[in-house]
Amino acid sequence: MTNKLSLLFLLLLFSVTGLSAQKKMKKGQITYKVTEVKSKKAGTRMLEGMEMQLYFDGPLHKLELNTMGGLIQMATISDLEKETHASLFNMMGQKVKVLENSLPKANAKKKYQITYQRDQTKTVAGYPCYQAVMTSPEGTILTAYVTNKIKARHPYFVKLFAGLEGWPMQYTIDNNGMRMTFTAQSTNARADVSGVFLIPEDYEEKTPEELKSMMGGFDFGL
Repeated sequence: MTNKLSLLFLLLLFSVTGLSAQKKMKKGQITYKVTEVKSKKAGTRMLEGMEMQLYFDGPLHKLELNTMGGLIQMATISDLEKETHASLFNMMGQKVKVLENSLPKANAKKKYQITYQRDQTKTVAGYPCYQAVMTSPEGTILTAYVTNKIKARHPYFVKLFAGLEGWPMQYTIDNNGMRMTFTAQSTNARADVSGVFLIPEDYEEKTPEELKSMMGGFDFGL
């Protein structure tokens, strides 16, 4: 179980009706789904079909992931103006939060080679997108279809897609024999997100070190 939880948390770190594509989306909700998983590693097939919710409104962002029928719930809440970041974990009723006064940062030494294929296009969740291929020095390949009509800036997306222009509506990660694709299923610019950025009080606060110890030494990069 610990190994499966570790994999899910790692993917989160890597790791989010009906808006006209003619308008820029500055707040609301985007629903992503894992639409492809290819790996020989045990337990990875359970990730296919998993959904990820992204909420945003100005500087406030929340990324939420539920899996195993809701038994495992993970979320991050970030305030870009105050530079605060909360990580929330509900593991079969055990609720833990990690609060920090800094935002996740992209590794300045890790430079992606980015190639834009603007003639490779597709429409994702109503948005016309073009292809971008990112290759890291270690050989990780991220293939994304991006739009310039989304104005979200969630730190984990900014960290994962450092240097990328536009917002990824679909992205595929190829790394160490594992291939996973996240695809936006829908957007809702009219979603009421006013209450989703509140940090729950019934979660026990832990330090990153305490959480790492709880999970058998796995480092979540928090």
